[in-house]
Amino acid sequence: MVYLLVFISVGAMTAAQLLLKKGLLVIGQSPQSLGELGTFFLKAYTNPYVILAVFLVLVTALAWIIVLSKAELGHIYPFMALTFILVPLFSVLLFNEDVTALKWVGIALICLGVFFVARS
Repeated sequence: MVYLLVFISVGAMTAAQLLLKKGLLVIGQSPQSLGELGTFFLKAYTNPYVILAVFLVLVTALAWIIVLSKAELGHIYPFMALTFILVPLFSVLLFNEDVTALKWVGIALICLGVFFVARS
């Protein structure tokens, strides 16, 4: 059950980041001055994508609390690094973002690190 909750945490956090990005793309330009902050945050926190993203962060936190009650932090925490793989991958697929070869090398090293931690 612990690993299922870890993967729920990873999946929910990945989805939250992608939904947040989508919501902010819908909202448009970020505020250029302090006076625009209120309007920007009102638009953000009434956007359905942003609302769902916040909900998924809450799901992540709740699942993670259960995970930490059952597993060693040093063993389980590196699995959250999978978000560093999934978010860029889906960013390329969904938003046509540019991920350079050097970033993919870094992502591959993260995968290798998670593999070693999981094996120990």
